[in-house]
Amino acid sequence: MSAVDITLPGFNIMHDVRGNTSGVVMSLAGNQWFVIDELTRYLNNRGFEVYIETIPPGLVKERAMGKALRVGDLVINLRPEIVSLPPQMLSGLNIVESFDYVENELAIVYTNKAVNDWCDLSKVRAAIPNPVTEGIGALFRDLYNEYCGDYLNLVSKGSIYITKIHHREIPELLNHGIIDAGVVWTTEAKYWRFNYITPKVNKVGRLAFALMPWASEKAKELFKELQSNEVKKIYEKYGFKWVGKT
Repeated sequence: MSAVDITLPGFNIMHDVRGNTSGVVMSLAGNQWFVIDELTRYLNNRGFEVYIETIPPGLVKERAMGKALRVGDLVINLRPEIVSLPPQMLSGLNIVESFDYVENELAIVYTNKAVNDWCDLSKVRAAIPNPVTEGIGALFRDLYNEYCGDYLNLVSKGSIYITKIHHREIPELLNHGIIDAGVVWTTEAKYWRFNYITPKVNKVGRLAFALMPWASEKAKELFKELQSNEVKKIYEKYGFKWVGKT
């Protein structure tokens, strides 16, 4: 079985794989990784054992299409019963049902000198998310093209670093002074307590939970629980804008 690989030397990717492998299998877009401990505790208290991975959306989609997950020499071939993806990325997947649940906007995190605008990223050492695998990367690419000009010209600069898994790489790179700024979600900037700017010209990303056709009865029950007011409160606590029905 082919596998998507999140191995990243020098970064602790095991934070993105947690829970009980005998539980409901969930593959979620990575920008909510810091919500998962509290969400898992809540679901456990409600009688649900869960295995949750938080990885780039492009890899979540491949997982939903049957690929295994590789972390170093560990291969996880559990098939996700519930996935979390930007709604547009659900296209082409065979799902039973879905619902949009949170929104988020982009931000620029920086070290000492503020980077006030997307176009100014070309003037500093900056890290930007991969547009192929990351929803935020695609949003930033479109935003830069619309607002600043040629995105390809930006990424051709030697001072621009394109991440593989942005929510693991950017805080490390920033803390070690390897970059001056990075593009992240606003919720992440707040969680890391970095200096950040949310430019007026911006884009908003949205996530949806989707139930897969092979989901167990327990997974179907959990899917309903994800629409609860209690789950809404957990996400709002971490700065997400809840757009789902409760």
